[in-house]
Amino acid sequence: MSLESDMVRRSAVASAEAGAPTGAAGSRPRGADRPLTRRIFGYSAGSVIAAATSEAAFVMVLGPLHAGTTWASAAGFFGGAVPNYILNRRWAWPDRRGRDRRTEIGLYAIVALATFLASAVATHWAEAGARHVTDDRGWTVVVTALAFLAVSGLFFVVKFVLYERVVFTPDRIVAESAGGHPGAGSTTS
Repeated sequence: MSLESDMVRRSAVASAEAGAPTGAAGSRPRGADRPLTRRIFGYSAGSVIAAATSEAAFVMVLGPLHAGTTWASAAGFFGGAVPNYILNRRWAWPDRRGRDRRTEIGLYAIVALATFLASAVATHWAEAGARHVTDDRGWTVVVTALAFLAVSGLFFVVKFVLYERVVFTPDRIVAESAGGHPGAGSTTS
């Protein structure tokens, strides 16, 4: 390789890494060429927002409304699942094609319901344990809310993998009939 071609190659690599224009497509943000990285960041941002709304709904129902852990978990489920789905489709998986929306939502609901069931069980145990330690309702709510948040944290990676590999993937039958490769089917966004 000549010195001049090596310099051109290094300049192109440096420009691409710096986010400089890459031809007719214009400039791209760092990491835009890496779809998995973009999905991880989009999923993480959406999950933080969904966890906040979910936790707020959980605490509101368990604390001030004095409902049980199952009702509080249900409120947290709906408070987080709806925004999480919307944000995931917009930020993490906006470009997925091939699977019809009904099937995608059904698969998403299965994953979300598994998280709900785990949180209902964990918060029930946490509340029962907290009641043995303290008679203070405020501390019981705090311990139970932390258990609810911990379940969200534990499921964070599991849900990403399921969303990436099962929920927001092209339907293989649709993809194969549309050209034999994933992403070739109809748009669901």
